[in-house]
Amino acid sequence: AMAASVGEVDLDALVNLDDFERAARAVMDKQDFDYFAGAAESETTMRANAAAFSDVTLWPRCLVDVSDVDISASFPELGLPRLAAPLIAAPVAMQKMAHPGGEPAAARACAKSRVGYCASQQATTRVETIAEALETFSHHRHPSEEDIFPPPPMWFQLYVFEDRSMTKTLIERAEKAGVAAFAVTVDAPVLGRRERDVRNKFAMRAGMKLENVGGVSSEKTSEKASEQAFVSSNANNAVYANDTRLSAAHGPTVVRRRATVSAPSRAQKEIARRVGGRDASLTWSFLEWIKSVTNKPIILKGVTRRDDAAKAVKMGVDALWVSNHGGRQLDGAPATLDALPEVIAGAKEASATRRNDDVSAKKKRKHVPVIFDGGVRRGADVLKALALGADLVAFGRPLVWGLACGGEEGVGRVIEVLLDELKTAAALCGVQKLDDRNALLADVAQRRGDPPPGQKRSRL
Repeated sequence: AMAASVGEVDLDALVNLDDFERAARAVMDKQDFDYFAGAAESETTMRANAAAFSDVTLWPRCLVDVSDVDISASFPELGLPRLAAPLIAAPVAMQKMAHPGGEPAAARACAKSRVGYCASQQATTRVETIAEALETFSHHRHPSEEDIFPPPPMWFQLYVFEDRSMTKTLIERAEKAGVAAFAVTVDAPVLGRRERDVRNKFAMRAGMKLENVGGVSSEKTSEKASEQAFVSSNANNAVYANDTRLSAAHGPTVVRRRATVSAPSRAQKEIARRVGGRDASLTWSFLEWIKSVTNKPIILKGVTRRDDAAKAVKMGVDALWVSNHGGRQLDGAPATLDALPEVIAGAKEASATRRNDDVSAKKKRKHVPVIFDGGVRRGADVLKALALGADLVAFGRPLVWGLACGGEEGVGRVIEVLLDELKTAAALCGVQKLDDRNALLADVAQRRGDPPPGQKRSRL
Protein backbone atom coordinates (compact mmCIF):
# COMPACT_ATOMS: atom_id res chain seq x y z
CA ALA A 1 0.00 0.00 0.00
CA MET A 2 1.31 3.43 -0.89
CA ALA A 3 -0.34 5.29 1.95
CA ALA A 4 -2.52 4.99 4.99
CA SER A 5 -5.02 7.70 4.22
CA VAL A 6 -6.17 10.63 2.12
CA GLY A 7 -3.64 13.46 1.97
CA GLU A 8 -0.77 11.36 3.31
CA VAL A 9 0.74 9.80 0.21
CA ASP A 10 4.52 10.04 -0.19
CA LEU A 11 4.50 12.56 -3.05
CA ASP A 12 8.17 11.95 -3.85
CA ALA A 13 7.28 8.41 -4.93
CA LEU A 14 4.88 9.71 -7.61
CA VAL A 15 6.60 10.42 -10.91
CA ASN A 16 3.71 11.03 -13.34
CA LEU A 17 -0.04 11.70 -13.32
CA ASP A 18 -0.95 8.02 -13.64
CA ASP A 19 1.02 7.40 -10.42
CA PHE A 20 -1.18 9.99 -8.74
CA GLU A 21 -4.33 8.25 -9.94
CA ARG A 22 -3.15 4.85 -8.66
CA ALA A 23 -2.21 6.33 -5.28
CA ALA A 24 -5.55 8.18 -5.06
CA ARG A 25 -7.44 4.96 -5.76
CA ALA A 26 -5.57 3.31 -2.89
CA VAL A 27 -6.51 5.98 -0.32
CA MET A 28 -9.98 7.12 -1.40
CA ASP A 29 -13.33 5.64 -0.50
CA LYS A 30 -14.51 3.54 -3.48
CA GLN A 31 -17.73 5.49 -4.13
CA ASP A 32 -15.78 8.78 -4.01
CA PHE A 33 -13.00 7.54 -6.31
CA ASP A 34 -15.56 6.10 -8.75
CA TYR A 35 -17.55 9.36 -8.79
CA PHE A 36 -14.49 11.18 -10.17
CA ALA A 37 -12.93 8.34 -12.19
CA GLY A 38 -16.14 7.18 -13.82
CA ALA A 39 -17.96 8.36 -16.93
CA ALA A 40 -21.18 7.70 -18.84
CA GLU A 41 -22.44 4.22 -19.69
CA SER A 42 -19.66 2.09 -21.26
CA GLU A 43 -17.10 4.89 -20.71
CA THR A 44 -16.09 4.63 -24.38
CA THR A 45 -15.79 8.38 -24.88
CA MET A 46 -13.68 8.81 -21.75
CA ARG A 47 -11.23 6.18 -23.02
CA ALA A 48 -11.28 7.74 -26.49
CA ASN A 49 -10.30 11.14 -25.05
CA ALA A 50 -7.06 9.71 -23.67
CA ALA A 51 -6.39 7.36 -26.60
CA ALA A 52 -6.71 10.16 -29.17
CA PHE A 53 -3.33 11.57 -28.11
CA SER A 54 -1.56 8.45 -29.37
CA ASP A 55 -2.91 9.24 -32.85
CA VAL A 56 -0.84 12.41 -32.88
CA THR A 57 2.91 12.27 -33.51
CA LEU A 58 5.33 15.00 -32.46
CA TRP A 59 8.23 15.51 -34.86
CA PRO A 60 11.22 16.88 -32.95
CA ARG A 61 13.08 19.70 -34.68
CA CYS A 62 16.86 19.63 -34.14
CA LEU A 63 19.55 22.28 -33.69
CA VAL A 64 17.30 24.99 -32.33
CA ASP A 65 18.52 27.12 -29.42
CA VAL A 66 16.31 25.90 -26.58
CA SER A 67 18.48 27.16 -23.74
CA ASP A 68 15.63 29.39 -22.63
CA VAL A 69 12.21 27.92 -23.43
CA ASP A 70 9.32 30.20 -22.54
CA ILE A 71 6.07 28.33 -21.89
CA SER A 72 4.25 31.28 -20.31
CA ALA A 73 0.93 32.48 -21.74
CA SER A 74 -1.35 35.47 -21.61
CA PHE A 75 -5.11 35.86 -22.08
CA PRO A 76 -5.98 39.38 -20.98
CA GLU A 77 -9.26 39.18 -22.91
CA LEU A 78 -10.30 36.34 -20.56
CA GLY A 79 -9.05 38.03 -17.41
CA LEU A 80 -5.78 36.04 -17.27
CA PRO A 81 -3.02 38.53 -18.07
CA ARG A 82 -0.16 36.21 -17.14
CA LEU A 83 0.07 32.44 -16.69
CA ALA A 84 3.14 30.25 -16.14
CA ALA A 85 1.80 28.08 -19.00
CA PRO A 86 -1.40 27.85 -21.06
CA LEU A 87 -2.90 25.59 -18.39
CA ILE A 88 -6.06 25.83 -16.30
CA ALA A 89 -7.71 23.53 -13.76
CA ALA A 90 -11.10 22.52 -15.17
CA PRO A 91 -14.20 22.89 -12.99
CA VAL A 92 -14.64 19.68 -11.00
CA ALA A 93 -17.56 19.27 -8.61
CA MET A 94 -17.31 18.47 -4.90
CA GLN A 95 -13.55 18.68 -4.37
CA LYS A 96 -13.91 18.20 -0.60
CA MET A 97 -14.85 14.62 -1.41
CA ALA A 98 -11.21 14.11 -2.43
CA HIS A 99 -9.63 15.97 0.51
CA PRO A 100 -10.96 18.11 3.38
CA GLY A 101 -8.99 21.08 1.99
CA GLY A 102 -11.21 20.91 -1.10
CA GLU A 103 -11.54 23.83 -3.49
CA PRO A 104 -9.54 26.43 -1.49
CA ALA A 105 -6.53 24.08 -1.34
CA ALA A 106 -6.74 23.36 -5.08
CA ALA A 107 -7.20 27.03 -5.97
CA ARG A 108 -4.20 28.05 -3.83
CA ALA A 109 -2.01 25.41 -5.46
CA CYS A 110 -2.97 26.73 -8.89
CA ALA A 111 -2.30 30.32 -7.80
CA LYS A 112 1.14 29.40 -6.44
CA SER A 113 1.98 27.64 -9.70
CA ARG A 114 0.51 30.52 -11.74
CA VAL A 115 -1.94 28.38 -13.66
CA GLY A 116 -5.65 29.12 -13.98
CA TYR A 117 -8.37 27.72 -11.72
CA CYS A 118 -12.00 27.45 -12.79
CA ALA A 119 -14.30 26.99 -9.79
CA SER A 120 -17.31 24.71 -10.20
CA GLN A 121 -20.86 25.82 -9.48
CA GLN A 122 -21.21 22.36 -7.86
CA ALA A 123 -18.39 23.12 -5.42
CA THR A 124 -18.41 22.03 -1.79
CA THR A 125 -17.11 25.52 -0.90
CA ARG A 126 -18.77 28.91 -1.36
CA VAL A 127 -17.30 30.93 -4.23
CA GLU A 128 -16.57 33.72 -1.72
CA THR A 129 -14.47 31.35 0.40
CA ILE A 130 -12.46 30.13 -2.60
CA ALA A 131 -11.83 33.76 -3.54
CA GLU A 132 -10.70 34.52 0.03
CA ALA A 133 -8.18 31.67 -0.13
CA LEU A 134 -6.72 33.28 -3.27
CA GLU A 135 -6.78 36.75 -1.68
CA THR A 136 -4.93 35.70 1.46
CA PHE A 137 -2.40 33.88 -0.68
CA SER A 138 -1.78 36.99 -2.83
CA HIS A 139 -1.25 39.16 0.22
CA HIS A 140 1.07 36.79 2.02
CA ARG A 141 3.33 35.64 -0.77
CA HIS A 142 6.99 36.60 -0.67
CA PRO A 143 8.25 38.33 -3.80
CA SER A 144 11.10 36.28 -5.22
CA GLU A 145 12.98 36.21 -8.51
CA GLU A 146 10.41 34.02 -10.22
CA ASP A 147 7.47 35.67 -8.54
CA ILE A 148 7.16 38.84 -10.56
CA PHE A 149 3.52 38.64 -11.51
CA PRO A 150 0.42 38.26 -9.35
CA PRO A 151 -1.52 34.98 -9.19
CA PRO A 152 -4.26 34.73 -11.82
CA PRO A 153 -7.87 35.37 -10.78
CA MET A 154 -10.30 32.48 -11.03
CA TRP A 155 -13.03 31.68 -13.49
CA PHE A 156 -16.44 30.38 -12.46
CA GLN A 157 -18.36 27.59 -14.17
CA LEU A 158 -22.13 27.96 -14.36
CA TYR A 159 -25.18 25.92 -15.20
CA VAL A 160 -28.21 28.01 -16.07
CA PHE A 161 -31.17 27.40 -13.75
CA GLU A 162 -34.80 27.40 -14.87
CA ASP A 163 -35.20 30.13 -12.29
CA ARG A 164 -33.05 32.79 -13.95
CA SER A 165 -33.02 34.93 -10.81
CA MET A 166 -31.02 32.17 -9.06
CA THR A 167 -28.44 32.24 -11.83
CA LYS A 168 -28.35 36.04 -11.77
CA THR A 169 -27.74 36.04 -8.00
CA LEU A 170 -24.94 33.52 -8.38
CA ILE A 171 -23.32 35.59 -11.17
CA GLU A 172 -23.48 38.68 -8.97
CA ARG A 173 -21.95 36.81 -6.02
CA ALA A 174 -19.16 35.46 -8.22
CA GLU A 175 -18.42 38.90 -9.71
CA LYS A 176 -18.27 40.43 -6.24
CA ALA A 177 -15.81 37.70 -5.25
CA GLY A 178 -13.53 38.75 -8.13
CA VAL A 179 -14.24 36.09 -10.75
CA ALA A 180 -12.70 37.10 -14.10
CA ALA A 181 -14.87 35.12 -16.53
CA PHE A 182 -17.82 32.73 -16.66
CA ALA A 183 -17.69 29.31 -18.30
CA VAL A 184 -21.28 28.30 -19.05
CA THR A 185 -21.60 24.54 -19.41
CA VAL A 186 -23.94 23.63 -22.26
CA ASP A 187 -23.35 19.88 -22.66
CA ALA A 188 -25.49 18.80 -19.71
CA PRO A 189 -29.17 19.73 -20.24
CA VAL A 190 -29.84 16.36 -18.61
CA LEU A 191 -27.40 14.21 -16.69
CA GLY A 192 -25.51 11.43 -18.48
CA ARG A 193 -26.03 7.95 -17.04
CA ARG A 194 -22.97 7.31 -14.88
CA GLU A 195 -23.29 3.66 -14.03
CA ARG A 196 -20.57 3.50 -11.38
CA ASP A 197 -22.55 6.02 -9.34
CA VAL A 198 -25.74 4.02 -9.82
CA ARG A 199 -24.04 0.78 -8.75
CA ASN A 200 -22.45 2.45 -5.73
CA LYS A 201 -25.77 4.15 -4.81
CA PHE A 202 -23.71 7.31 -4.73
CA ALA A 203 -24.61 9.85 -2.07
CA MET A 204 -22.66 12.84 -0.80
CA ARG A 205 -21.06 12.27 2.54
CA ALA A 206 -22.87 13.71 5.56
CA GLY A 207 -21.88 17.29 6.31
CA MET A 208 -21.09 18.11 2.71
CA LYS A 209 -23.26 20.17 0.47
CA LEU A 210 -23.23 22.14 -2.75
CA GLU A 211 -22.45 25.49 -1.18
CA ASN A 212 -23.13 27.72 -4.21
CA VAL A 213 -26.60 26.49 -5.01
CA GLY A 214 -28.28 27.34 -1.73
CA GLY A 215 -31.55 28.00 -3.53
CA VAL A 216 -31.76 24.40 -4.65
CA SER A 217 -31.64 23.02 -1.13
CA SER A 218 -34.88 24.69 -0.13
CA GLU A 219 -37.18 21.69 0.26
CA LYS A 220 -39.74 22.79 -2.31
CA THR A 221 -37.40 23.82 -5.11
CA SER A 222 -35.22 20.79 -4.58
CA GLU A 223 -38.13 18.40 -4.59
CA LYS A 224 -39.80 19.83 -7.69
CA ALA A 225 -36.60 20.40 -9.63
CA SER A 226 -34.96 17.08 -8.86
CA GLU A 227 -38.18 15.32 -9.68
CA GLN A 228 -38.30 17.07 -13.07
CA ALA A 229 -34.66 16.26 -13.70
CA PHE A 230 -35.33 12.68 -12.71
CA VAL A 231 -38.46 12.29 -14.76
CA SER A 232 -36.76 13.64 -17.85
CA SER A 233 -33.78 11.32 -17.44
CA ASN A 234 -35.87 8.35 -16.36
CA ALA A 235 -39.35 8.82 -17.78
CA ASN A 236 -40.52 5.24 -17.44
CA ASN A 237 -40.22 5.23 -13.65
CA ALA A 238 -42.22 8.37 -13.03
CA VAL A 239 -44.74 7.09 -10.46
CA TYR A 240 -44.05 7.82 -6.81
CA ALA A 241 -45.26 7.07 -3.32
CA ASN A 242 -44.05 8.92 -0.22
CA ASP A 243 -40.87 7.84 1.49
CA THR A 244 -38.58 9.95 3.64
CA ARG A 245 -34.89 9.60 2.89
CA LEU A 246 -31.84 11.43 4.02
CA SER A 247 -30.11 13.40 1.30
CA ALA A 248 -26.67 14.51 2.45
CA ALA A 249 -26.93 17.61 0.32
CA HIS A 250 -30.17 18.92 1.72
CA GLY A 251 -30.91 17.21 5.04
CA PRO A 252 -34.01 15.06 5.40
CA THR A 253 -36.10 15.37 2.27
CA VAL A 254 -39.13 13.58 1.01
CA VAL A 255 -38.33 11.38 -1.95
CA ARG A 256 -41.62 10.37 -3.53
CA ARG A 257 -41.41 7.04 -5.27
CA ARG A 258 -43.34 3.89 -5.96
CA ALA A 259 -42.18 0.94 -3.93
CA THR A 260 -41.71 -1.09 -7.11
CA VAL A 261 -39.25 1.37 -8.69
CA SER A 262 -35.99 -0.50 -9.13
CA ALA A 263 -32.98 0.32 -6.95
CA PRO A 264 -30.90 1.59 -9.91
CA SER A 265 -33.71 4.02 -10.75
CA ARG A 266 -33.72 5.28 -7.18
CA ALA A 267 -29.98 5.75 -7.31
CA GLN A 268 -30.32 7.63 -10.58
CA LYS A 269 -32.97 9.78 -8.91
CA GLU A 270 -30.75 10.61 -5.95
CA ILE A 271 -28.07 11.64 -8.43
CA ALA A 272 -30.56 13.74 -10.42
CA ARG A 273 -31.51 15.56 -7.22
CA ARG A 274 -28.05 17.17 -7.19
CA VAL A 275 -28.67 18.83 -10.54
CA GLY A 276 -32.19 19.90 -9.64
CA GLY A 277 -33.28 23.18 -11.18
CA ARG A 278 -31.05 23.13 -14.24
CA ASP A 279 -32.81 24.39 -17.34
CA ALA A 280 -33.18 21.53 -19.82
CA SER A 281 -35.02 23.88 -22.20
CA LEU A 282 -32.01 26.18 -22.61
CA THR A 283 -31.47 27.43 -26.19
CA TRP A 284 -29.19 29.94 -27.94
CA SER A 285 -31.35 32.86 -26.91
CA PHE A 286 -29.99 32.59 -23.33
CA LEU A 287 -26.75 34.22 -24.57
CA GLU A 288 -28.53 37.54 -24.98
CA TRP A 289 -29.92 37.23 -21.48
CA ILE A 290 -26.58 36.37 -19.84
CA LYS A 291 -24.80 39.23 -21.65
CA SER A 292 -27.42 41.58 -20.19
CA VAL A 293 -26.60 40.30 -16.69
CA THR A 294 -22.78 40.45 -16.80
CA ASN A 295 -20.13 42.12 -18.90
CA LYS A 296 -17.48 39.59 -17.91
CA PRO A 297 -16.25 37.30 -20.72
CA ILE A 298 -18.62 34.41 -21.50
CA ILE A 299 -17.00 31.08 -22.39
CA LEU A 300 -19.24 28.38 -23.86
CA LYS A 301 -18.12 25.04 -22.38
CA GLY A 302 -19.03 21.72 -23.98
CA VAL A 303 -18.84 22.58 -27.68
CA THR A 304 -17.70 19.83 -30.10
CA ARG A 305 -19.43 20.59 -33.43
CA ARG A 306 -18.27 22.95 -36.18
CA ASP A 307 -21.75 24.46 -36.71
CA ASP A 308 -22.26 25.05 -32.98
CA ALA A 309 -18.86 26.74 -32.77
CA ALA A 310 -19.69 29.01 -35.71
CA LYS A 311 -23.06 29.95 -34.25
CA ALA A 312 -21.55 30.71 -30.84
CA VAL A 313 -18.93 33.03 -32.34
CA LYS A 314 -21.56 34.78 -34.47
CA MET A 315 -23.57 35.36 -31.31
CA GLY A 316 -20.58 36.98 -29.66
CA VAL A 317 -19.26 34.49 -27.12
CA ASP A 318 -15.77 35.41 -25.94
CA ALA A 319 -14.25 31.91 -26.04
CA LEU A 320 -15.13 28.30 -26.82
CA TRP A 321 -14.33 25.35 -24.57
CA VAL A 322 -14.02 22.05 -26.42
CA SER A 323 -15.18 19.44 -23.94
CA ASN A 324 -17.34 16.34 -23.64
CA HIS A 325 -17.50 16.63 -19.85
CA GLY A 326 -14.70 14.10 -19.45
CA GLY A 327 -16.85 11.50 -21.22
CA ARG A 328 -19.47 11.83 -18.46
CA GLN A 329 -22.41 12.95 -20.61
CA LEU A 330 -23.02 11.32 -24.03
CA ASP A 331 -21.16 8.04 -24.41
CA GLY A 332 -20.27 7.75 -28.09
CA ALA A 333 -19.45 11.45 -28.42
CA PRO A 334 -16.17 12.20 -30.22
CA ALA A 335 -12.83 12.35 -28.45
CA THR A 336 -12.22 16.04 -27.78
CA LEU A 337 -8.91 15.95 -29.67
CA ASP A 338 -10.90 14.92 -32.77
CA ALA A 339 -13.46 17.66 -32.14
CA LEU A 340 -10.79 20.35 -31.64
CA PRO A 341 -10.04 21.02 -35.36
CA GLU A 342 -13.80 21.12 -36.07
CA VAL A 343 -14.44 23.76 -33.42
CA ILE A 344 -11.44 25.82 -34.55
CA ALA A 345 -12.66 25.68 -38.16
CA GLY A 346 -16.17 26.75 -37.14
CA ALA A 347 -14.85 29.65 -35.10
CA LYS A 348 -12.62 30.80 -37.98
CA GLU A 349 -15.48 30.63 -40.51
CA ALA A 350 -17.72 32.69 -38.25
CA SER A 351 -15.00 35.27 -37.56
CA ALA A 352 -14.40 35.64 -41.29
CA THR A 353 -18.09 36.13 -42.16
CA ARG A 354 -18.45 38.61 -39.31
CA ARG A 355 -15.59 40.62 -40.77
CA ASN A 356 -17.18 40.62 -44.23
CA ASP A 357 -20.62 41.56 -42.89
CA ASP A 358 -19.28 44.46 -40.92
CA VAL A 359 -17.18 46.40 -43.39
CA SER A 360 -17.65 49.58 -41.35
CA ALA A 361 -15.80 48.02 -38.43
CA LYS A 362 -12.24 48.72 -39.52
CA LYS A 363 -10.59 46.46 -36.97
CA LYS A 364 -10.96 42.80 -37.80
CA ARG A 365 -12.71 40.42 -35.44
CA LYS A 366 -10.23 39.26 -32.85
CA HIS A 367 -9.20 35.62 -32.62
CA VAL A 368 -11.69 33.71 -30.45
CA PRO A 369 -9.67 31.65 -27.95
CA VAL A 370 -10.34 27.93 -27.81
CA ILE A 371 -9.94 26.04 -24.54
CA PHE A 372 -9.45 22.28 -24.67
CA ASP A 373 -9.92 19.48 -22.14
CA GLY A 374 -10.24 15.70 -22.15
CA GLY A 375 -7.73 12.98 -21.35
CA VAL A 376 -4.74 15.25 -20.67
CA ARG A 377 -2.27 13.20 -18.63
CA ARG A 378 1.12 14.37 -19.95
CA GLY A 379 2.89 17.60 -20.77
CA ALA A 380 3.26 16.20 -24.29
CA ASP A 381 -0.56 15.92 -24.45
CA VAL A 382 -0.74 19.63 -23.65
CA LEU A 383 1.79 20.36 -26.41
CA LYS A 384 -0.20 18.24 -28.92
CA ALA A 385 -3.44 20.10 -28.15
CA LEU A 386 -1.67 23.46 -28.48
CA ALA A 387 0.02 22.40 -31.73
CA LEU A 388 -3.40 21.42 -33.11
CA GLY A 389 -4.67 24.92 -32.37
CA ALA A 390 -5.94 25.04 -28.79
CA ASP A 391 -5.05 28.25 -26.93
CA LEU A 392 -5.49 27.01 -23.37
CA VAL A 393 -5.53 23.43 -22.06
CA ALA A 394 -7.51 22.26 -19.03
CA PHE A 395 -7.02 19.23 -16.78
CA GLY A 396 -9.76 17.84 -14.51
CA ARG A 397 -9.33 14.45 -12.88
CA PRO A 398 -5.55 14.85 -12.21
CA LEU A 399 -6.42 17.83 -9.98
CA VAL A 400 -8.58 15.51 -7.86
CA TRP A 401 -5.89 12.82 -7.66
CA GLY A 402 -3.42 15.47 -6.50
CA LEU A 403 -5.86 16.62 -3.81
CA ALA A 404 -6.48 13.07 -2.61
CA CYS A 405 -2.76 12.33 -2.43
CA GLY A 406 -1.62 15.48 -0.66
CA GLY A 407 -4.13 18.32 -0.53
CA GLU A 408 -2.71 21.64 -1.68
CA GLU A 409 0.82 20.24 -1.94
CA GLY A 410 -0.43 17.27 -3.96
CA VAL A 411 -2.12 19.53 -6.51
CA GLY A 412 1.06 21.62 -6.64
CA ARG A 413 3.05 18.50 -7.50
CA VAL A 414 0.61 17.46 -10.25
CA ILE A 415 0.99 20.89 -11.84
CA GLU A 416 4.77 20.79 -11.42
CA VAL A 417 4.92 17.46 -13.26
CA LEU A 418 2.75 18.80 -16.11
CA LEU A 419 4.85 21.98 -16.41
CA ASP A 420 8.13 20.03 -16.37
CA GLU A 421 6.90 17.60 -19.02
CA LEU A 422 5.51 20.43 -21.16
CA LYS A 423 8.75 22.39 -21.03
CA THR A 424 10.77 19.27 -21.90
CA ALA A 425 8.50 18.36 -24.83
CA ALA A 426 8.58 21.95 -26.14
CA ALA A 427 12.39 22.06 -25.97
CA LEU A 428 12.74 18.69 -27.71
CA CYS A 429 10.41 19.90 -30.48
CA GLY A 430 12.48 23.02 -30.95
CA VAL A 431 9.69 25.30 -29.76
CA GLN A 432 11.26 28.26 -27.96
CA LYS A 433 8.08 30.10 -27.09
CA LEU A 434 4.54 28.81 -26.70
CA ASP A 435 2.61 32.03 -26.49
CA ASP A 436 2.84 33.51 -29.95
CA ARG A 437 0.72 30.91 -31.80
CA ASN A 438 3.92 30.49 -33.75
CA ALA A 439 4.56 28.53 -36.91
CA LEU A 440 7.19 26.40 -35.14
CA LEU A 441 4.54 25.04 -32.79
CA ALA A 442 1.97 24.45 -35.52
CA ASP A 443 4.54 22.50 -37.52
CA VAL A 444 5.49 19.78 -35.02
CA ALA A 445 2.29 17.72 -34.71
CA GLN A 446 1.02 15.17 -37.21
CA ARG A 447 -2.42 13.58 -36.94
CA ARG A 448 -2.71 10.02 -38.21
CA GLY A 449 -3.41 10.18 -41.96
CA ASP A 450 -1.94 13.68 -42.43
CA PRO A 451 1.39 14.25 -44.19
CA PRO A 452 4.35 14.64 -41.81
CA PRO A 453 5.37 18.21 -40.99
CA GLY A 454 8.52 19.68 -42.48
CA GLN A 455 7.51 19.13 -46.08
CA LYS A 456 7.37 22.22 -48.23
CA ARG A 457 3.79 21.67 -49.30
CA SER A 458 3.18 22.73 -52.89
CA ARG A 459 0.37 25.26 -53.11
CA LEU A 460 -2.24 23.78 -55.41
